[in-house]
Amino acid sequence: MSHWLGNLQQSTLQGTNNIEIHYCAMVQEGASPAMIMVNGRTESYLKYQSLINEFYQLGYSVYMLDHRGQGLSQRLLDNHHKGHVEEFSYYVEDLAKYIDDVVLPNKHTHHILLGHSMGATIATRYVQTKVHQIERLILASPMHGILLPAPQFVVEQIANAALMADKLLQRESSYVLGGKPYDNAAFEENELTQDEARYSNFRQIYDDNPQLQLGSPTYHWLQTSLIACKACIADAPKITIPTLLLQAGAETIVDNEAQNEFVANMNPELIEKMAVDGARHELFFELEDYRTPVIAKVRQFLSFNDDA
Repeated sequence: MSHWLGNLQQSTLQGTNNIEIHYCAMVQEGASPAMIMVNGRTESYLKYQSLINEFYQLGYSVYMLDHRGQGLSQRLLDNHHKGHVEEFSYYVEDLAKYIDDVVLPNKHTHHILLGHSMGATIATRYVQTKVHQIERLILASPMHGILLPAPQFVVEQIANAALMADKLLQRESSYVLGGKPYDNAAFEENELTQDEARYSNFRQIYDDNPQLQLGSPTYHWLQTSLIACKACIADAPKITIPTLLLQAGAETIVDNEAQNEFVANMNPELIEKMAVDGARHELFFELEDYRTPVIAKVRQFLSFNDDA
């Protein structure tokens, strides 16, 4: 049962190549700071209802879009379960248009960008490549690298060969090796969270809204994403705003070593890292023992907003 604590606005905008992007906004009545949240691969703002409500209660106007090819936004292939994107930069362009057209006209007191996983990659590339008004950047379990089943150069060669085969056979991009449609994995098999109630709630949302369901990524998604990951690390010195990186200690999806490399490349006066020992990938949907300190850290990092 949905229960949004504020006046939830839902609409669409036209992203790059006229792809329809769905988004939401929950705007405070008075002057307020903006919390722009960028979700991860396979996700939707519907999954983030509790977190959106939480930040709204803290006085933020909260914004989130569904990325092209997933959530409520337009799918890109005939097989709607394939996680696909033509170019990773299109995610960044969509975010830029959303911020320019939807967020900035509301003239908020501050602008914060919070990205999770793939969303943190998008957020990183946004502040690295765009003229922006973001004052604080929060990266939760950022996909600055992906944990792969083989050395990256081997995976890249396999991906290149698969992409060539798809092109020759004139077919849409193939799933990565072992890829499959949406799978409602049992709690015991999941790598995202140790909180069974939050996990069950997330799966229920996807059962109730089957249009949200997304399976494994394509080789094309993998190829363009790995390039974006490398660029995040290489361009770390281009980030000129305070940045908080939240790292999950029991991570099995993204590469913590790549995150550490990103941190090492950042201006040390601008970067703060919090490692959460024992936590899995989805820090905002974890057990309270892990989640509570994360929320406290975020609030402390954003303390300049307390008088907003």
